[in-house]
Amino acid sequence: MTSVDLGRLGVWGHLDSLSAAEATAYVMRAEGLGYGTLWVPETVGREPIALLSHLAATTDRITLGTSILNIWGRDAQATRMAAGTLAESSGGRFVLGLGVSHPHLATKLRGHAFEHPLRRMREYLAAYRAAIYRGPVAAGTAEPPVMIGALRERMTDLAATDADGALPYLVTTDRVAWMRLRLDAASRDERPRLAVTLPVWIGEADDRTAARAYLKPYLRTPTYQASWELQGFDAGDWEPPGSDRLVDAMVSIGSGAEARRRVEAMRHAGADHVAIIPLADDGTTEHAPTLEAVAAG
Repeated sequence: MTSVDLGRLGVWGHLDSLSAAEATAYVMRAEGLGYGTLWVPETVGREPIALLSHLAATTDRITLGTSILNIWGRDAQATRMAAGTLAESSGGRFVLGLGVSHPHLATKLRGHAFEHPLRRMREYLAAYRAAIYRGPVAAGTAEPPVMIGALRERMTDLAATDADGALPYLVTTDRVAWMRLRLDAASRDERPRLAVTLPVWIGEADDRTAARAYLKPYLRTPTYQASWELQGFDAGDWEPPGSDRLVDAMVSIGSGAEARRRVEAMRHAGADHVAIIPLADDGTTEHAPTLEAVAAG
């Protein structure tokens, strides 16, 4: 059995601004540049399991992950079967990222009652582990790692005790260091993995237009507001269009060298893996020149 290698540097993106053929070419280029893992989210665009199944057939080395798969979107048995299928079809290159998502996506979009998210995640992880999968298993492949989207104390603890690690989003380097300590303190066995994201825009250091376009939908989200408050920000920072202080803390703006410096700072703080989010001028998340610029160093 082999463990799933995330690599030191990855790439995160919806890929929805690209056609299927363009998305395939983009991911193949990321693989060629040495990015270790591609992460895709689940919102209202492409269905992530279907997308990664397609990409598993068109790539050779890059690990494929969900960041995150919405637990309200499918029961644990369906997720277990999907994870087993992707692990086999990719030759063991799949990592399952799960999350509770947000009230508006769970309630308004999917019709679920968004309540007791910590308890629901704990129950979901238990059900996933207990689920039956009798499909083929590729020789030499390991069980896919399970990581969960975590921002606050108890979900971070759960990532250490009931999963294989945490996938925080929109966090500062100081928060990464806090999460590393929290995960390690809660862990009962192996060191939990910590994979973080870093939005990157390549351009003039004082031009925050693309960064603000990207952050716009998150500014009104209570989950991130609560997380940012714990990181030292306040309501004035997430008042649209977002304060310079918040934007600069969440997004690397400037050169490829500056982005690499930010990546290394997160790794020094305790992240095992940093996935960049390559921003185009309109805030979309699959900008090939940025992918190239960050890899160039």
